[in-house]
Amino acid sequence: MLQINVNNLFPPKTRKILIFTSAFISFICFNLLLHSVNDSSKILFLYLFNAFIMLLVISYKNSVNKYEIAIFAFFCVQLFAYTPAPDDMDILVSTSYLLSYRYGVSSRGLIATIVDFVLNGGFISKYFIWHFIYSSTIFITFIISVLIGAIIQNAKDEIKIFILFFSLLYLTCFTSLSAYYTSGNFGRTEIFAFLLVLAIAFIINKPIISWFIPLFTLFILGTHLVQLFFYIPLIIILLLYNAKELSTKNKQIISILIITIIVIITVFLLYVSFSRKTFTYQNAAELFAHLKTKTNLEFNEHLLHMTMFGGLEDHLRGWKNLVNLKYIGNISILMNVPLIIMFIIFWIKCIKAETEKINKFIFSLPAVIFIYHSFVFFLFYDFGRWMIMIMNFQFILVFYFIHIKNKTIISVAQSLNPLIKKYAFFIIIAYFIMITMEPIKQIGPSLRTMHIIKFLLTVIN
Repeated sequence: MLQINVNNLFPPKTRKILIFTSAFISFICFNLLLHSVNDSSKILFLYLFNAFIMLLVISYKNSVNKYEIAIFAFFCVQLFAYTPAPDDMDILVSTSYLLSYRYGVSSRGLIATIVDFVLNGGFISKYFIWHFIYSSTIFITFIISVLIGAIIQNAKDEIKIFILFFSLLYLTCFTSLSAYYTSGNFGRTEIFAFLLVLAIAFIINKPIISWFIPLFTLFILGTHLVQLFFYIPLIIILLLYNAKELSTKNKQIISILIITIIVIITVFLLYVSFSRKTFTYQNAAELFAHLKTKTNLEFNEHLLHMTMFGGLEDHLRGWKNLVNLKYIGNISILMNVPLIIMFIIFWIKCIKAETEKINKFIFSLPAVIFIYHSFVFFLFYDFGRWMIMIMNFQFILVFYFIHIKNKTIISVAQSLNPLIKKYAFFIIIAYFIMITMEPIKQIGPSLRTMHIIKFLLTVIN
């Protein structure tokens, strides 16, 4: 059996040397990445930068446990299995990496601007973009593995069963992190928003660096404005809870909350009012002609128009043309109904178990937030993408409350242990079914799930 020293992985002196060395080499690799003149060297330094940042994280926390390793290995197997080849990347995803802020303020231009900066405004190779996405996905996978592994390791015995159940549920469910490995989802900019949310949850109780939260929130909006429906409310809930919880520091958290809300409102109003005035090209045809000389990524003029120039009316028109009762995206919602019901029941139990009124209010927000999420399903038709973020919202929140050892959440989790034990066999079967049917995609379920559905419909008819 794998035995690893959980704490004090390195002696104090060695740890300090590793922290300094990995930080220094990361800095060097980043500079070499910026100044390299060809794709091969840029890709090499990209992975080296990624590797030394991961080493820095391990050195800083000075621990590794078997759960982290197992989760990371589990995700990596899926990453290797699901990831599309550079020539098979989704065209809409490719478009997202072309529209930097040099062409105007688009609704998802932040990550493209970072890519543009790294490439010094030069040629955007599909191989560099693929490796940029792949290396970033590995890093995010590493961070998720570390966080979940640490939560499992640090969980007290009375909730260990619940934590294992909940962690395995996240690892195997249709909207797990592995959904971002699949063709159609690989490279979606919201995965970077996911990483920033995790960063906010980590720094929210840190006296000085928590002031970066409004800036991180701005970055999250920069990955995709649709985050107003998903991760932005999650940040507000985390800040609300901590503004109430940290009696000695609540003035700072309240200030951060107010600044964050002001940033959100201001950015949204500025975008709606002035974004089009920043465009350097008047229409998609002109920009398409220019970008064809700047990249070998596959993209087309229609998606360029929808991503950069299309207004809400264009998206609503597309929605009306596609969405009906037989729309494949409806299946991605139905597949996650059991999870939605589970989370609603969980939060209702927390509300009933809580004695403080302010906590009752905060615990009610994740239960009613599904109503707010639903608005986006009547505006845009990427139902699968929205379900991934909706479920991530819930998982992050529960993991966070368990991590900070909220008494009510711990009590409710402990009360569910007998139920988990009683139905352990069926729960394992459910895990197996979900992992076998594979994650959902941009709009609907995996091809394997669709084959099963078509077979069942054939049998019924």
